[in-house]
Amino acid sequence: MPKRFIDTDIFKKRSIRALQAPYKLLYIYLFTDCNNAGIWEVDLEVAGVKLGFEFDEPETIKMMGSAITVFDRGAKWYLNGFVEFQYGVLNEANRAYKSVIDQLSRYPEIMQNKPLTRPLQGCKDMDKDKDKDKVMDKDKDKEVVNIEIILPFQTENFNKLWTLWKDYKKKEHKFNYKTPQSEQAALKQLSELSGNDERKATEIVHQSMANGWKGFFDLKDQPKGKQKITFTAEDFK
Repeated sequence: MPKRFIDTDIFKKRSIRALQAPYKLLYIYLFTDCNNAGIWEVDLEVAGVKLGFEFDEPETIKMMGSAITVFDRGAKWYLNGFVEFQYGVLNEANRAYKSVIDQLSRYPEIMQNKPLTRPLQGCKDMDKDKDKDKVMDKDKDKEVVNIEIILPFQTENFNKLWTLWKDYKKKEHKFNYKTPQSEQAALKQLSELSGNDERKATEIVHQSMANGWKGFFDLKDQPKGKQKITFTAEDFK
């Protein structure tokens, strides 16, 4: 049985929270029924039978709003944000992503409107053919050694900031990231806490160092009486 990740904050998102109950249920159905590239072959009649609600296609498209992208003359829907959440960066060198990239490349309207190059090594979609996974297992150990850390912000300042953070962790807490995966996970957490905003991410890192914390916390959790520490390129000189 194929499995995939789902965001536990899904109903906090404006595009989903604003939906009426039948369409919230439909979105979850689409999430489970779409293929591993987030593409759903439109069949509202079957969806209606399974969900116990009759869906009018024009009204449904209107209600779903920014949660989907309609393409291929209405025959297919793309679940916005599906690929970014399941995979992060789609690296052509990674064979696990090949089928996803092949499918998306057929529809330039998705690639143009929904860039799939967010600089995060996100979670992998578990909706993969298990037989192919067994063949790939032999090469996994070799691939792990060559994993490249991908920073969420491709700037010189952030590169220096992340080096500063790792140096702080080593000196203050005698901690080093043991694997590329654990370091990438920390970067993913920082990006999500900051809303993928470099300035906020910088403040979060400085907040943690100023308070002697081992990890990252949202700025709203900052203790009262403490001022946010701003960070500029001048700090690196």
